[in-house]
Amino acid sequence: MKRGVAFRVRRSLALGLFLALALPAVAEPLDAGRASAALLAVPEDAAGPWLPFHVDVADLLGRADPLVPLVDGAFGAALLFVDEAGDDPLPAFRRDGLPLGTGHRWTDDPWAVSLAGLEFTGVTRGPDRWGENVPAVDLSSAAPPTDAAVADTRFTKGTDDAYLRRISFRTPVAPWALRFDFDELIDQLSEDPGVVESPHEAKFRSARVSLARHLADGSRLAFDHERVRKHKTLLPVHLADHQELWVQRNSLAWRGDTRHGTLRAAAFVTGADVEWDGERKLEASREGVQAELGGRGDGLELAAQVLAWRLADDGEGTEDWAGDDAGPVGAGGQSAALTAARPLAAGGLSVRPAAILRWHRQAGWSPAARVDLSLAGSGNARLTLQHGGRAPRSDELFTAARVAGGGRTYALLPDADLGWETLQRAALSWRAPLLGNELVLDGSVRRQRDGIGWRTLAGETDRGRWANEVELDAWNLNLRLRRAGRLAGWLRVEGLLSLRGHDVKAGTSTALPPERSAVLNVFWEKHWFHDDGILELGYVLEHRGEMGDPWLPGEDVLLPATTLHHVIVGFRLVGVDLGYEVRNLTNQRVPVSAGSLSPGQSNRWRMHWTFRH
Repeated sequence: MKRGVAFRVRRSLALGLFLALALPAVAEPLDAGRASAALLAVPEDAAGPWLPFHVDVADLLGRADPLVPLVDGAFGAALLFVDEAGDDPLPAFRRDGLPLGTGHRWTDDPWAVSLAGLEFTGVTRGPDRWGENVPAVDLSSAAPPTDAAVADTRFTKGTDDAYLRRISFRTPVAPWALRFDFDELIDQLSEDPGVVESPHEAKFRSARVSLARHLADGSRLAFDHERVRKHKTLLPVHLADHQELWVQRNSLAWRGDTRHGTLRAAAFVTGADVEWDGERKLEASREGVQAELGGRGDGLELAAQVLAWRLADDGEGTEDWAGDDAGPVGAGGQSAALTAARPLAAGGLSVRPAAILRWHRQAGWSPAARVDLSLAGSGNARLTLQHGGRAPRSDELFTAARVAGGGRTYALLPDADLGWETLQRAALSWRAPLLGNELVLDGSVRRQRDGIGWRTLAGETDRGRWANEVELDAWNLNLRLRRAGRLAGWLRVEGLLSLRGHDVKAGTSTALPPERSAVLNVFWEKHWFHDDGILELGYVLEHRGEMGDPWLPGEDVLLPATTLHHVIVGFRLVGVDLGYEVRNLTNQRVPVSAGSLSPGQSNRWRMHWTFRH
């Protein structure tokens, strides 16, 4: 079976690469910054294509990035993302440059990130500008047209009672500007033989209000308030039948020009409560201030961030398995980071060194650094050298947790004395034309020491504590090929193949990535009626190789390889986009954790309608 899956993946990728090489080339340059093949360039005088908008975060990153989404069942269940070995599998999400989370895994649920009114900017790998080696997913608020108010509406209706309602309202640019973003996603499945119990349901709602004041000198002051609620039944990996999550986010941000460059400053507060099975409840919050100065291209760039966090865990139900770590916990901490960078020119090279000084209340001081090198005046090749490493999360420091799978239950006990991880990483990015295609190669090697892993307690096999003892060497190679051309219409193809290898020299790591994964997007469109009518046919392939269960320590429980095929039909007429999607066309169901199967075939109707006034 494994050989058959691999053959189908190779056959699908080979088909996409053949189409890419065979198509006539497009005169217009390809847009390397867009998220998928469906977003590649078309002639400037043609209407934009119908796009299958992203329903949730897993849908977004599953088709746009080497990050591999892993869901313990259906929508709303435990969700992780893996790519480079040694990274935290829970990405940090940033909206308009500000962090959205509290620093605790239970409350920083990726499902609780709304996509209403936002655009995907990209993913930062390796140590980010604060030296943390956590994949950082950047989102930015969609800009309003200068002369019109806009109401952007998006709806889906899927199998059983699954549906999405999303609306984003934005006033035109003016001294005072208002926006409102609403997201509601509900998934109700009447029967699911792939899990222990059925039926199950998940509900997510988010509402965000933003008020901005544009001043006469060009500066801008903006206030954002967001409230989120998530409800989920049946979470096998957490041994839970019910979860409730409430999140509230507030931020006040200012941006203006000074003689030293653009100054951006913000204060933000995020609070979250999570409740398991109506018993155990945890509250977490994080507040902070952040400032950045620079952006003129050749001057000094400075950035500073100060954070404070708190958590309160009532510890209900932990007495039977957590030992001395059972019962209520109250804790808090602070952290700070200062970054300085300055672009330089040396011998035909553009060099951008950055120095980072960091402090964490529990982990102490830790320096970090980054150097980017590229040919002056060319962005086709870049070499990046990094030194950094993440600080322990608050759940690793203070929260006792359990995960289950493979007939065993593991206790993950905290350690308040955890320190910084250490990571050295070298990455090379190269972009070049190849027979009329756009070829992008991204490779990296990394060396992690003092990584946070799981250590069993003396004389036990299923109870252990987090510890700084993982030693890991790893490499990654991402190959992306893009092509757009004429074929009785417009055909756009994008293939992404990721290859990985890792060697755990010491310690017990968690959430190690598969050796290979792949994504293939093929979209064809035909225009009529002076671009008032567009027919689009799309095919998406997602492949993930065999890997260890990402929720369990070590690699004793293996998850088989899986390949999913999705077909999309879209039609645009007088400004309304209608679509029909069949997900998991072959109805393949494989274990996505030791306790649940991947969802089977599902159907989804889509509608996207934008009103301008």
